[in-house]
Amino acid sequence: MAAENRQVTRYKEIGQVVCPQLCAISGILDDISLTGCKIHFPCPVVVDLENEYELELSVSHSSEEEPLHLLCQPQWCNETSGTTQIGLKVLFSPDANRLKELISYLESETEDDILLEIKTDN
Repeated sequence: MAAENRQVTRYKEIGQVVCPQLCAISGILDDISLTGCKIHFPCPVVVDLENEYELELSVSHSSEEEPLHLLCQPQWCNETSGTTQIGLKVLFSPDANRLKELISYLESETEDDILLEIKTDN
C-alpha cells in the first residue's frame, strides 16, 4: 500500500466507537487527527459515503469518562474478511476543544517517545 499523503499527523490510538447509525455493536478506533480518523468494525457494515454520522469515541488516553462526540463524514470504506474499515473526515464537533486536547496530548507523547528512542540509541 502506498504511503498516505496527509496534511496533518494521524496518531495511533485505541478506543471504542459507538455509532448506532452504522452498526449495533461497537467499533474500534485505529487512529485519529484533528481532521479525521480511521475506525473498524468486526463485521460487515453498510456505509453511505454521502451521509454524516455522529460518533461517540471513548479513547484510552482520556482522563474523562465522557466520550468524545464527533460529527463525521465517511471518505472511504473497505470490507475485508468480514471486517469493515472506514476513513472519516471530522466535520463540526461539539467536543472540538476536547479533541484538540487529546491530539496535543498524543503529540507530546510521540515527541517523548522519539526523545526516549534517541537517548537509548546513544
